[in-house]
Amino acid sequence: MSWETVSCWIESHPGLASWVQAVGSILAILAAIWIANRDSRFRRNADREARLGALVRAITAVTDAKKRVVAGFEGMKEIGPSRELVAAIKSDLQKSEEHLKEAMSIHGVDSEIYVHLYDARIAVESSAQMLYLVSSGGTTGEITLAGLDAALDSLKKMQIAKG
Repeated sequence: MSWETVSCWIESHPGLASWVQAVGSILAILAAIWIANRDSRFRRNADREARLGALVRAITAVTDAKKRVVAGFEGMKEIGPSRELVAAIKSDLQKSEEHLKEAMSIHGVDSEIYVHLYDARIAVESSAQMLYLVSSGGTTGEITLAGLDAALDSLKKMQIAKG
């Protein structure tokens, strides 16, 4: 088939160009919808993965904070209060606060995870303040441990529900 034959056939069908344009437009619209859906699906999956990763890191940070608080209060009970021990425990709790602050700022932390990390950070701060009361025999720190336990339990429930 030569170009002249094709050219004559096209010229003898004047409405053909509009049909070709209409079909091409429909195909372009369908391609745009497919690409947009694919991009949305990819973005949703990436956000879900980021949230699950943030949840794992949040649980790790809160678990570490709880271990540090428990170790601090147990150390005070076993060894007894001393200025050096209180300073060492307070320094350890400050590291824990830093870890919690870092966990609050990572990608994937939504408001629900943030609230629990914030509660855990407040509990660690309260623990550091209670060290002075413990050193004078005033309290054992169960109140702050309850705050850490509540944050940790909530984060683990979120992980089970989302995982």
